[in-house]
Amino acid sequence: MEYLITHPIFTQGIILVDSTVHGLHHWQRVERFGLMIAEQNGADKQVISLFAYLHDARRETDFHDIDHGRRAAVLLDELIDADLISLNDLQYQQLKLALCEHCCNEASSDDITVQACWDADRLDLWRDNVEPNPNLMFTEYGKSQQMINFAKELNFNI
Repeated sequence: MEYLITHPIFTQGIILVDSTVHGLHHWQRVERFGLMIAEQNGADKQVISLFAYLHDARRETDFHDIDHGRRAAVLLDELIDADLISLNDLQYQQLKLALCEHCCNEASSDDITVQACWDADRLDLWRDNVEPNPNLMFTEYGKSQQMINFAKELNFNI
């Protein structure tokens, strides 16, 4: 993933790369949580990894920034147009939806890959001292106490 996050198309719009809330370390944890969920439910690992690094890459603030998911989807299109990312139609649709809707409280999807992306991001709420609410999670493994405790440990043992 380093080739992607160091490419000028990716880096030119990053404002918060060093942010402790929405920066690189958050992206790495989201990828780790998402891949763990994918091991359990068969979600698409490529989509999850791309989601992890793209979802907050166009945030303008660590605070309320409702359009950052849509800006991340624009970044996705730019990376595809530059042939830095190759996705099939299903992967593209999954990733676009996951990016655009990840910051919407009323977001919903029956797609396990999209659900894994959203759960992975929510599991990292510990970074802001917020315990993830299992009732707001989608996947069985994501909402499990085992996974929530793992996410907590990872955040507080850094």
